[in-house]
Amino acid sequence: MPAAVVLLPAQVEQGIFMKNIGVRNGLLGGVVVVLFFALVYTAKKEVLLSPWLWWGSMAFYVLFMYKAAKEDCAQLGTKRDFREILRAPFITFIVINLIFWLFYYGLHLSDPDLLSMKLLKEIKEFEDQITTGAGDPQEGNRIREYIIELKKALVNPVQPLGPIITKMFIGALGGFGLSAGIAAILRSSE
Repeated sequence: MPAAVVLLPAQVEQGIFMKNIGVRNGLLGGVVVVLFFALVYTAKKEVLLSPWLWWGSMAFYVLFMYKAAKEDCAQLGTKRDFREILRAPFITFIVINLIFWLFYYGLHLSDPDLLSMKLLKEIKEFEDQITTGAGDPQEGNRIREYIIELKKALVNPVQPLGPIITKMFIGALGGFGLSAGIAAILRSSE
């Protein structure tokens, strides 16, 4: 029979996850990113469609990833395998990204107008592309078919989970690249 795990009050107070540098910084970064987007949403939700806002929010990711990597290197040094240095900032990115996309999904479930705004923006962009000329006639036909699909989705807008999960995984690739860059900077600085 397996032994029961007993957590002492000090262990419960400090928390098991809070001991991991990457998780701790990821949780803090996730809260900051969510608060940032929540503030923008309450101020003017149309701004949520701006690519500048999305790319600008990456500054929070990089800040907390760098902070995690610095803490990790201060604790364990930089004379380690590159993959070990890479681990803390990458875990930080993954946790921040997970928290953000859960917030994003929940926000779109609670406010379908956000999805309607996004669909209308996409329809306008594709219609502008058709107006200016798509180039290839087959591509023009594909764009017209996609516009029809978007207009159908606009009738009853529901945020599907599949694209959110896809964006999370694609983001993880970029997060790995950022982590590698941060790890390389820290390793070469000492």
